[in-house]
Amino acid sequence: MSETRTLPLRNLARQGRFGASGAAPGVTLSILHPVSLVMVIARKGHAKKLATALNASRNYRVMWAGPDQYYVQSETHADGALASELKKRLATSASVIDQSHGRVVIRISGPNARAVLAKGTPADLHPDHFPKSKSALTQMAHVGIHLTRTGPDEFTLSVFRGFSESFWEWLTASAAEFGYQVA
Repeated sequence: MSETRTLPLRNLARQGRFGASGAAPGVTLSILHPVSLVMVIARKGHAKKLATALNASRNYRVMWAGPDQYYVQSETHADGALASELKKRLATSASVIDQSHGRVVIRISGPNARAVLAKGTPADLHPDHFPKSKSALTQMAHVGIHLTRTGPDEFTLSVFRGFSESFWEWLTASAAEFGYQVA
């Protein structure tokens, strides 16, 4: 993947261990960079065809982003390649918008990840209600977030780049009581 993108939060997200001390950090925070993130919106009458086409390939992650809308994320596609690929494949059934430079994707994992996120969202994150691969559009710290559960104790959060610094400050303050590692 291209390394031409500026690392978001480069002045705030310093690697290391912070907050409460203990045997192991309660959460680990990492910024997925570079990452390709594309918004795909079904054209009228093509929602079913689009869902089938997106789920036919597994070289990227497909996440719900609203009625007949999806975020498609890849950590392996070169800069702009995912958007180009999807525009060609989905030309008649969807509109495709590259969001890679406009959003920051943060991964939070660890035994206290759900507890940290619950401080800021009304979404019920219990595994019975929010299983792996489920997504929600929500707010945390007055910032719009696209939240996806990616594992038993792991979530990704996509935030507009312009709000990423204030969101990071909220996230680290919320994680401090559990101790957190920035990877």
